[in-house]
Amino acid sequence: MVLLLLSCSLGVTEWEPCTSGSECRDAFGFGYTCGTEGYCEQVALSDRCDATYPDDLFVRPDDYPGILVVGSLFDHSTDVPEKQASRLAIKQVDDSQGLDGTLLGLVQCSYEENSALDGLAADEAAAEMGRYLAGDLGAFAILGPATSGNTEAMWNAIAELGALVVSPSATSPALTYLDVASTPEGHAGRLWRTAPPDDVQGLVLAEVVAETLTELELTNQDVAVVYQEGPYGTGLAEVFVENYESSIHVPTRYAFENDTERDNAINNVATLDYDAILFISSDLPDVSAFLNAAGARDEFDAMPIFLADASRDAELLEDTRSAADHLWPNIMGTAPAVPSGDVYDAFAASYAAEYEGQSAEDSSYSAYAYDAGWLVAYGAAWAYAQEGGVTGQGAADGLLHISDPNGDRVEIAPNYWTQLRASFSVANDVDVEGASGELDYDPVTEETTGPIDVWVIADDGQSFEVSETIDP
Repeated sequence: MVLLLLSCSLGVTEWEPCTSGSECRDAFGFGYTCGTEGYCEQVALSDRCDATYPDDLFVRPDDYPGILVVGSLFDHSTDVPEKQASRLAIKQVDDSQGLDGTLLGLVQCSYEENSALDGLAADEAAAEMGRYLAGDLGAFAILGPATSGNTEAMWNAIAELGALVVSPSATSPALTYLDVASTPEGHAGRLWRTAPPDDVQGLVLAEVVAETLTELELTNQDVAVVYQEGPYGTGLAEVFVENYESSIHVPTRYAFENDTERDNAINNVATLDYDAILFISSDLPDVSAFLNAAGARDEFDAMPIFLADASRDAELLEDTRSAADHLWPNIMGTAPAVPSGDVYDAFAASYAAEYEGQSAEDSSYSAYAYDAGWLVAYGAAWAYAQEGGVTGQGAADGLLHISDPNGDRVEIAPNYWTQLRASFSVANDVDVEGASGELDYDPVTEETTGPIDVWVIADDGQSFEVSETIDP
């Protein structure tokens, strides 16, 4: 990243010594940090950040005194609905006057692998941009990342920087206690998510696979589990294996870390006469490559194929049409339930209005990303009301006050913002329903739960259909 030195043109006649970025932001406002030489420096917008809200945040920072900065960190090549939904939430907070006129700003950055930007792998980019957002820019909260592996990489890089992190879709069970070491006694952890962890999805997957093989009279019930090593793939595979009940076979695991290992695993499964295959990866290109490779082998033509939540994406259908006729009818998957109801409908309408008719249903996690943006604002509102200022820890502590079944009912929507702030001003807890559903967080694990959809590819090949919804 580029750091521009503070100059006399900014009204300072000599170098300003500093020991922390917050000192420089307190003195000069947004966009300043303490440089490596111990002086206040102006921070340039990283090449990995393609947008801000307000749009002129970096151009006219003096127009936004006291602005509270939120970072957004997604893969801008694949996570567009999540990026847009979280931005919509921040915009609606500001349109509702923010916190007594103090606005939330948003800096939107990407961790995609892009050789035109640099040579960083996605997890390396997530860590670097996390440090940029929480460290250089002083963001009190970060929305994202989308995947568990990138969330873990970013968290490990910024755990000591104090920012609240709310991911809409990092579902690995391994993340539940990742923030324990950096959590002060008596306070909330700072790593949250709006989607339920994969403990729930793995249990449902195990039930669905066993029931499907029984219905198909595949009595061996011999399942191959091919999974991407990492917090998401390994965690979900472990939960599945632990819960899969077969009196004959324990599922056989094939872990992969790269394309060659993935393809070798697929070839092994094809030659060993399994009854079914469960393929797990957080990277959609992995799933597409698997289906295209399987489509080239006769052994998969009648084999049930099970996929997980990261696969329910419209891009998968575009990328695997060569396998449509002989593989698509065999595919079944699971994912957190597609939201519905009045709160979701209001979000979807606002999303379509904001983004020229685009559908919020283009991603399973757009509603979860919208809720994540609002939860950051809710946490900030608690800290602002009860502590007189907003920090990542204060905002995290505020999230302990949104799941009280005896509290005032609050829906995530602009017209409930005033009610939420009034409740928090007198330290009253609330009971929040989001666009993604009920946000009932466990006070110990700080995790929510929810129903799981069982999905198939629709006959028209243009979308996904829910065959049933299971509430564990």
